[in-house]
Parts: sequence; C-alpha cells; structure tokens
Amino acid sequence: MNTYTQTNIWKRTLGDNSPDSTTANKEYLEKIKVEFEASRDKAQTLASEISISFPHYTDHSITHIDALWDTADLVVPHDLPLNPAEIFILGEAFLIHDLGMGLAAYPEGINKLKEEPLWKDSVAAILKTKFNCPIKDKDIENVDQATENIVIEKILRLQHAKHAEELVKKSWKNNKGEDIFLINDPKLRESYSDLIGRIAHSHWWPVEELENNLPKDFLGAPEFFPKEWTVDAIKVACILRIADAIQIDGRRAPSFLRSIRKPKGISELHWNFQEHLLQPTIKDNRLVFTTKYPFKVNESESWWLCHDTLQMIDHELRKVDSLLVRTKKRLNVIGVASIDDPQQLSQLIQVDNWRPIDTKIKVSNVAKLVHNLGGKQLYGNNYIVPLREVIQNASDAIRARRLLENEPSNFGDITIRFNADEHGDFIEIEDNGIGMSQKVLTGPFLDFGESFWGTDLMHEELPGLESKGFKSTGKYGIGFFSVFMWGEKVSITSKRFEEGRDSSLVLEFNKGVSSRPILRSANKTEIIKDGGTRIRIWFSSPSIKKQLLEYQHKQISTTELITKLCPSLDCNVYLEEGGEKKQLIQANDWINMSPIDLIKRIMGDSIFKSLKKDEQDNLFKLSNNMNILKEKDGSIVGRLLLYPSNKLRSRFSGTVTIGGLYSSELSYLLGILIGRSDRASRDVGIPIVSNEILKDWSEHQATLLESCNLDSETEINTASIIKVCGGNTKNLKIAYNKNGIVNYNELVNYIKSTEHKQYYIVQDANVFCYERKNSCKINFYENVIWVEMCAPGILQTKNFYSYISWPSLEISTSDDYFLPSLEHTVMQAFSEAWEKNINEIDSISDFSSDEKNFSGIIGTVDKREVQLDHLNIIRKPE
Repeated sequence: MNTYTQTNIWKRTLGDNSPDSTTANKEYLEKIKVEFEASRDKAQTLASEISISFPHYTDHSITHIDALWDTADLVVPHDLPLNPAEIFILGEAFLIHDLGMGLAAYPEGINKLKEEPLWKDSVAAILKTKFNCPIKDKDIENVDQATENIVIEKILRLQHAKHAEELVKKSWKNNKGEDIFLINDPKLRESYSDLIGRIAHSHWWPVEELENNLPKDFLGAPEFFPKEWTVDAIKVACILRIADAIQIDGRRAPSFLRSIRKPKGISELHWNFQEHLLQPTIKDNRLVFTTKYPFKVNESESWWLCHDTLQMIDHELRKVDSLLVRTKKRLNVIGVASIDDPQQLSQLIQVDNWRPIDTKIKVSNVAKLVHNLGGKQLYGNNYIVPLREVIQNASDAIRARRLLENEPSNFGDITIRFNADEHGDFIEIEDNGIGMSQKVLTGPFLDFGESFWGTDLMHEELPGLESKGFKSTGKYGIGFFSVFMWGEKVSITSKRFEEGRDSSLVLEFNKGVSSRPILRSANKTEIIKDGGTRIRIWFSSPSIKKQLLEYQHKQISTTELITKLCPSLDCNVYLEEGGEKKQLIQANDWINMSPIDLIKRIMGDSIFKSLKKDEQDNLFKLSNNMNILKEKDGSIVGRLLLYPSNKLRSRFSGTVTIGGLYSSELSYLLGILIGRSDRASRDVGIPIVSNEILKDWSEHQATLLESCNLDSETEINTASIIKVCGGNTKNLKIAYNKNGIVNYNELVNYIKSTEHKQYYIVQDANVFCYERKNSCKINFYENVIWVEMCAPGILQTKNFYSYISWPSLEISTSDDYFLPSLEHTVMQAFSEAWEKNINEIDSISDFSSDEKNFSGIIGTVDKREVQLDHLNIIRKPE
C-alpha cells in the first residue's frame, strides 16, 4: 500500500472515509484517484531519470515525492478546510515540481534546452571565463562535451520550476505514435493543467510573489465536479513549498545510495547532514529536528550546512505564516525550534566532542562598511570618482539595451544636469539604457559588493544578452555607493525599457546608508518615458562642486570636466546647465575627430590655451603623427602619437580609458589606449593592446620622427620609448661614444672597428652628473659607451605602491631584466658585431655579481684619469 494514502489529508479528502465519499460523489472521487495513480506511475519513471543529470544530488525519486505527503500532513491542521480538488492539485504539484531537473522531462530532448536564451548565455559565460576573450556564435554552437554537460546541469537546475508549468500540457510519443500525457483525462487536464503548473512553479518564487502571481479568490469547480470543490490556490501553494522545504530527513539521503553515488564537495555535505536527521516533530508551533547520531568534529561543515538550511526553513515558515495569518488559514508551525542559538540547537542536532560556536565572519555595521569601502577609504578624496562610477553604470545599461534591441553603435544618451531645488544644489545623471526592475533595484543594486552583471539574475532578466557578447565595465558592485561622498540625500528613478511609464520606480536615500531607503512609485513629474535610470545627488556642501571642478589647483568648466572624464565613451553625452542643453560627446567620436581636437579633449581646453604659441604649434605639427591602433580582429584599441619631450610632461599626458572613461595617464604617448582594470577602485587602467600591435605602431612612429630634426636628448628619449614598446629603434640615436652620438648600425660598426677585449658601458646620467659637478668635459677612451640604462615609465599610477610595469614584454631568460632598455640594444650591437648569441657575451655588473660595485677608468680630464663606479663590463669572447 502506498504510504501517502495513509495520511490524514488524503483520508479526509480522497480516501474512503472522506466526508465527500458519499454515494453521490463516489464517481468523482474514483475518477480523481485513478487519474492521480496513473500520473504518479508516469512521474515515478521521470523522477528516476533525474539522477542521470544530477547523480551527486540527494534523492529526487518517487520516495521523496511520496514523503511530501507526510511532511504536508505534519504541518496542515486537522481543521484546515481542504477538498478533493485541492488535494488532487496538490498531489499533482508534488509529482511535477522537481521533474524538470531530469532531461527526460523534455520530450524534445536536449535540442529544446538549446533553444533557451539561457543556453547561449551560459555557454558564453563559461567560455568567456575560460578563454578571457570575446565569444563568437560558432564558439557557442560547437562546445566540447564537458562544457555542454555543465550547461545542461545549470539550465535544468535553474529552469526546472519554470518548466513545471508546461509539464502537465506536454506529451510523450509512444512506439505507436500516440500522445502520452501525465494526466490522461482531457477535461481534467484542460481544467487544471495551468493551475497545477503555476503552483508547482511557485515553490521557487519568493513568498511575496504568491499573491501577485496566483489567484487571490477561490476558483470555482469545473462542470463535472461538485460546485463545493473550489480551490484556494495560495493555500495549496503554501502547503507545497513548506512540505518541500522541510523534507530533509534521512529519506532524502539513503546511506546505501550514497555509497553508490559517492557525492563530492557541497553535495557530500548535504548527503551527510540529511543522513543524520530523523523526521521532524512539532512542539509549541515549532518544528523540532533531531538526529540519529551526533556530528563528529570532521563533520562540522555538514552541521553548519544543516544549521543554515534550518534557518532557511525557519525564514520560509515565518514568511508563509505572515501571508496566511491574513486569511485565517494558518499552518501548524511558524518556525524552527532553537534556531536562534547554535548551542541550543546542538542539543537537538547533536555534536560529539566539539561546540558549535558561530565564528562565521560577520559585518555588524553594514552601513559603516559601505560608507568606508564605498567612499573615501577606497577612492580617496577624489570627488570625480562618483561621477565616473555613475556614468560607467549608465553606459553599461546603454550597451546592454543596444545589444538586446539591435540598436546601432551610436545609440544611447547620457545627460548630466547641474541645478538646484528646494533641497539645494544637485547633480543628476540620466540614461536611456535598460533600466531596473524592482527585483534588481532592491536586490543587486543595493547589495554592496554584488554586481548584477554576469549573474543568474541577469540571465533571467535579460535573456540573450550574455551570448551577444555583452561585457560590462562594472563588475564589483560597489561603484554606486561612491555617490555618498557627495551627499546623503540621493534619489534613483528607474524603469525597464520594455515596460509602461507607470512602472517607473523611485528609490530614495535621505540619510545616506545609515537609514533604510524608501521605495515608491514615481509621480507624474518623475516618470521616465522611454526607459532607463535617473540618479540625483544633492551636494552636502557647496565646496563639493568646487572640488569637483578643480584640476591642477585651478577651476575648470563643467564642459572640460566631463570631456576629460569621458574621452572615448561610446555613448552620446549631454550637459544641461543654466537652462541650456548641449552635446559634448558623440558616441565613439574619438576615433574620427581631428587629432588636435582629441588632444585638446584629453589635456583640457584650458590647459591647451595656457600653452605658449610655439608649444601649440609643435603640438599641431606632431598631431599629424597620430595613428589608430587596431588588432587583427578589427577591434580598435587606441589612437596615439609618440611625444618624447620631457618639457611638457607636467602639463599633459595621454590617457588609458576603461569603458570610455579616464582611468590613468600615459607619459610620452599622447592620445588614448583602451584599458582594463583588475582592482575595485579602477584608478589604474592596463592597456589591452597586444605587444605585436604596439611594436608595429612604435616602429612607424620612429620612422615619422626621424625626419623631425630632433635634438640629441629628445632623439635618445624617443628611441628609449620605442624600445620599451618593443620596437626597433631603426636610425634613431641610442648611445654615446668618444666620437659622439650614434644609432644602432653606427654602434655595430664602431665595435667592429675598435676591437678592444674589454668595454665599459656607463649610465649616461653618471657621465652628465660628473661633468656638471666638475665643470669639465671628459676625454673618453675608445672602449667606453654611455647609454640610458633604465627604461622610462609609461603607465602612470600616481601611487608608488600601485606601480605596474607596462608594457610587459616577453623575457626569455632571468638575466634579461634590462630587456626594455637601450642598454639591451647596446648589448644587441655587441652580439651582432661579434657574431655571438647575446647570452654568450661575458657581461658583469652590480646586478650580475655578488660584488657590490664595479669601477673602471673611462677617460681623462686634463690628463687626469677619471674613474666611475657601477659599470657594466663587457668582455669579448675568445
């Protein structure tokens, strides 16, 4: 005999002693019972297939399904009104609620899964993480079996509840081509399939969504049932979710089945704790869970997983009770016994020779953490950061909408407003991106450290976005909180692009993160017409705006602030101020605008105007050298010219942008390089240009600069930069000898012609310092070459502790520490002149020996020998 028929809820509705089991109703009851038994037989077959897809999961077979009747019987009061139709629907929902976790529940097979937007998104997410590069459609369509298995498991897990909605309507073909349904009777199937499916799906919803997505009123009976058999869908759904949540005892984790499946990792912890548990009982309206035997020390992780699971059950029970209390149809239980104290719980969920003290890392003052890590402690006193972060979020939202709606590359507007109202001066940033639903606005948006992008929620809310190649700039989930550096009063208005105007929501902070924000519907003056997000921040002090507009100790305009901040943004940017609205940036205009205009944007118009006329003229002349840097796949990664002079380095520089926004500066390279960031503060952008493309660009720049009549110092500086970029210095001067300044070929010929057995390579700064200090000129010996030994730093981090060596050229041996320097080029000249591999040349210096110092006589001054320290001594091979 099936155990579920012995439960009270079965007996008093569908059983022989049911009040409805009169002669008049017997026909109806028998019809339902026959249909349920037939459904159960087919569900048993489908449930047995779940273990194929999830062999490591605890039991999802018919044993688990039948056990739901027992757990439901435990929590349902004897006087709770239930009728046969409700119990039939509950039983069918029991059968199908988890069947979607098996591939057998998809009659169309794996091809049906591949039609889901989540399939492409999941494959793209895995491949993007695996290869760290853009994913193409062919990559998604031809994945390896291991990746496919991971995606199948993920989709079955995430979609199983949603798929339950369709299961009662679906059919499987038998060998005769006939359709087989879970519910055979067409009338019964037609009357209840939608409701059964939604109730089965609802066990995966938050409790708050039950009233919004299920009928609030009683549903009437179909024409072939007694009219008294109405259905309270919310009540049935609550019984399902609680029965499923609390069915975690040993029946879910048979020890023999565990020994066969051998689960690993988190699955093993689930098996272990459930194997310990006895069936729960009820005391004082609380569920009481107990164990067969204690958890040993090496099972502590399983104990804590059990603890966390019971906390989840307690939360569910409280939520459901709060919902049902309004209907006066409460269940027998409202929580879990002893769940508030781990030590008290250990008297029920016993432990052996250890104490469950909760040492889990906690954040007692979340508001303080957000205030500290989301503001000045992370970003310093840089008041531009909040503007950068909000614009970055806006541009991510625009790119997402652009991909989802197949909009052109110039789609997307960001408007920045400076204004005032009754609350004071404010700044407002508005975009026409995807906007945020309530679930996102009150979920990831407010979850400090949790980004929405790339999550399962993103795949649910924006299906297809990941597989279309979307890559967000934001990834840390903390950038928004930087706005509280400006002020405590903040308003966020948002509307999903595909929804109506009335769906606009407003989230208001009145006291920063120290108090709870308010969520409300937007009024008529606040609604967003097209879709997107509007963020308004009121400045806590007039000095904030003043500091925002301060650059190099001078005040700049709002126009200059925004253009310097967004030099390569792929969105249209508008400024609205003093009743006037003007466009500052066109999407991707940095690629085609004139070189001098791009230079002005990067350095700032006020800085450019402060330059002397000859300096401006020099920039105009050199701006013609600006080139696009494009990778082999056609992607543009920069637009640059090489500006080798040290004279203007303190006045302007090139920039690395992340997501089109300024991140860090470049010395000697004037223009823009697209970068990436590996740190939450995003204050250092690491250029993504490949070494090969950078090398080609630098050598082209060398050719352009050869004809510019550079002075000797600038020419060597130019060669040094090209060397750092991996390029060939060509005909540019690289070093000095007794005859003067020489290029590479001249140096090779000089070495061949002099044929000394030993040479000294001297740091050029040592020579210049000696001559300046002693007001003299050294008469050098033939075997002395002086050169710039250090590689110039190009990527500027403005922080000694954040120094990043870039470019990172490939180093062949541990001795090639000087590979990016002109000293290495000199060594190459020796290698070529002597026809020896560079590693075969005997070179000793402070860096290659335990001796502290190498000295040598390098020449004379007034017939007195000059000795310098820290030489590199080169000996000619025999």
